[in-house]
Amino acid sequence: MGQRGGDQMGENEQAQVDFIPPDVRTWHLRDHFTFSDTVAVDTLSNGYQVYNPIFRESIAQNWLGNMNSAYQSMIFDEQQRHYGHMFYNSFLCYIPQPHEIYFYDTKTPYVNLTYHFGGPKRRSEEAISALYTQNINKDFNVGLQYQLNSSIGLYQGQKSENQNFKFWSSYNGKRYNMHMAFIYAKIENQENGGINLAEAERDFNDLDPEEIPVFFQSAYTNINNLQFFYNHSLSIGNINVKNDKDSTMTELPVSTIFHTLKFDQGIREYEIDDLESYYITETPFYPNIYRDSIQTRDSTTYNNLVNTFQIKFNEEANSLLRFGLRAFITNDIMFYKFPGQTSWREDENGDPLPTYQTRDTTLVTSAIGGQIFKNLGENFWWNAGVKLYFQGYRAGDSEITGNLNSRFRINKDTAGFFANGGIYLRQPELFENQYYSNHLQWSNDFNQVKSVRIRGGIRIPTRRIELSGGVNILTDHIYWEESGIPSQTSTVVQVFNARLKKHFVLGRIHSVNDVILQYTSHDEYIPVPKVALYNSTYYQNTLFQVLHFQIGFDARYNSEYYAPKYMPASGQFVNQRNEKVGNYPFVDVFANLQLKRARIYVKFDHINEGYPDDPYYTAYQYPGNPRSLKFGVSWNFYD
Repeated sequence: MGQRGGDQMGENEQAQVDFIPPDVRTWHLRDHFTFSDTVAVDTLSNGYQVYNPIFRESIAQNWLGNMNSAYQSMIFDEQQRHYGHMFYNSFLCYIPQPHEIYFYDTKTPYVNLTYHFGGPKRRSEEAISALYTQNINKDFNVGLQYQLNSSIGLYQGQKSENQNFKFWSSYNGKRYNMHMAFIYAKIENQENGGINLAEAERDFNDLDPEEIPVFFQSAYTNINNLQFFYNHSLSIGNINVKNDKDSTMTELPVSTIFHTLKFDQGIREYEIDDLESYYITETPFYPNIYRDSIQTRDSTTYNNLVNTFQIKFNEEANSLLRFGLRAFITNDIMFYKFPGQTSWREDENGDPLPTYQTRDTTLVTSAIGGQIFKNLGENFWWNAGVKLYFQGYRAGDSEITGNLNSRFRINKDTAGFFANGGIYLRQPELFENQYYSNHLQWSNDFNQVKSVRIRGGIRIPTRRIELSGGVNILTDHIYWEESGIPSQTSTVVQVFNARLKKHFVLGRIHSVNDVILQYTSHDEYIPVPKVALYNSTYYQNTLFQVLHFQIGFDARYNSEYYAPKYMPASGQFVNQRNEKVGNYPFVDVFANLQLKRARIYVKFDHINEGYPDDPYYTAYQYPGNPRSLKFGVSWNFYD
């Protein structure tokens, strides 16, 4: 296993180590699946009350307010992107990816059962998770996990459900290693289009959430995703390396060869029944109908097959220079099936008659690259890499990246600098250039997108503080207009950020703070709040030497900005200049309990409902949920 060299200072690093069982080891793969990065088993009560997965990824989110719904981080540096199938972008945390899979090594079977519930019952949200993993022998492990998350929603037309199943296996032998995963994810979301201000006859304060008018009650987004991942490696060559501490000799492999196979299939459908009933108003949600005036049935299919071959010269065997080298070549095949442009012909009476087409295309890309790295050690880690696309659809694209982390002593404190960045050139993906659906159509010939990202900072874990900053410089940036159509800038766009994380401790009172300042040179292209912050303040103690508990509150706040609105027809967040969203705190009161292997939380979500003012939105035209009671329990079994 490798040592951690990440740039996050989390609660796990400050928690009591006796909460982590010694007989379960966990890791995930990074650096193109060539490095096993050790992570702590998730058994801690700190932050357990933050159950919504989108807030585990980013402290500030522009989202539709209901569990499992579409989201986009308000922090530009943390906005996620899936190249190849843009319809994943607003749902990525609900679609597990191979690089996120945790692999296990257990001395005894390990089981985790988790349940979450939020009321009221007739508008409830529930989540169930069951994980099981076991070693077949000392080298071979298998595991599986099933997760189901469903929410009826407190507003009309908001029902959502996502479920996923993961099966994984790993083998860690002396020469041969293997990691495999099978992933299935399914998302079924009812899309209401947000609240319909034109139809509201009274102030929302006089209405129950179920009475507030919305645009749709029979519109749905469905995503089905199937992935298979297989990564295996073989160590070759031998070298005897002298141990600096006791002068003993250890035989290590000189190099390792890798092969990675990834297959990804995604089907996305957007449906509206009884479409005619939504066009009795003078200002319909979708101004255009291109294919069918009775119903909407938009569907796209995406298949992606990636084969990567790598050779890695291990740093453990390089006793002179103390770094490693890696080279790779990869081939990427993307197959698409999607609606084509509607054509028209005359029927026997001379009236126009549409002809619907279905198109398919295959895009092939090959790339080569390499990396120089230092992942081992106690005080300094770094890497620098390049990836060049030399053939096919993305020929001419490139990625140049670098990362460094350090740790050193300052008197009695431990501190460390970190920095990372990259220069990226990428072709627009297929659906950014062309897309034909019932309500949105476009055909573009966008230029290559160019971006530079630089970030750095300092952390002092012994003082529980981290200060960082960064800049993003983008040329030919692709953004989404309010009409739902993608467009491309003709100017350079810059986004700056500064961030402070600080954990205060006063006796048994803890205050965890995360404050982000952002500035964008063109908020009409990239809108972000200037200030976003998260605070978790709680009292922590232990009763009867076995019951650990925390009682406190969480608060989230962001300044006003023109938050992007959600376009259900494309599944994208698009820019708008009609109304600002923000300047309203969302406060939750919680209690966390940990008794041996069980973790429990109880909390009142949005305890400050309506204070200091109404209305309260989480995205443009999407109000946040009113006050509600939630609870959850997670139980670990090690035998």
